[in-house]
Amino acid sequence: MAAEPAAAAAAAAAAGGSPMKREISSTRAPARWLLTAGAFVHLIQMALCSSVSDVLIVKVSTPTEIIAEAGTNVKIPCTFVSSEDISAATSVTWSFQQEGSTARPITFFYYSDGKEYLGKNTPFKDRSSFVGNFSQRDASIKIANVQPVDNGTYFCDVKNPPDIVVDPGQVQLTVLEREMPVGHGRAAATPESATVMTATKSPNSGNIALNGLMVWPLVLHFCCILAFSPGCLF
Repeated sequence: MAAEPAAAAAAAAAAGGSPMKREISSTRAPARWLLTAGAFVHLIQMALCSSVSDVLIVKVSTPTEIIAEAGTNVKIPCTFVSSEDISAATSVTWSFQQEGSTARPITFFYYSDGKEYLGKNTPFKDRSSFVGNFSQRDASIKIANVQPVDNGTYFCDVKNPPDIVVDPGQVQLTVLEREMPVGHGRAAATPESATVMTATKSPNSGNIALNGLMVWPLVLHFCCILAFSPGCLF
């Protein structure tokens, strides 16, 4: 009889311990898996945060809309914020999409390291210039002699390595036709065939002239006619 419990204990030890120990071990296994999974997730989060912190972003600011008169010079403002120092690699690219067009915007201006590069086959060739200052985080440009054909959206894209991720600024330009002034101060045109009668007074003799002719001789001549022909008055 005593041999049976001993045999049972030996069998239990060979099977991994007593039933109570096996139950405790089975309850601890999920906990170990959870701890392992949590540590793994933490390592992934650290890796992701590290990669995101390495990606720096340039923030660009522009006005929403600019309204200008045809034939004038227009400054299109564009400022940016960057955590990096300005260097020779800092650049700005300006693109244009004509009003009502669904085509891809065309690049017409590039500026970097103090040099301007103009698009050769664009409507802004020889009319666009850099008027900003990178040291002041200003990437503005000027377009000369704007016309209604220049209506559209202008995109300002700034790169300041390693800050290279940027959402370009967008500006809507509306050019209005120039109108002639109307109202007070505007004189009507005088027909070439019209005769203008002007009366002037001679500063020396006090005589009055009509269109350059002396008036007193004419009056005297008229009085003589009346003296010799009094009947013509009746």
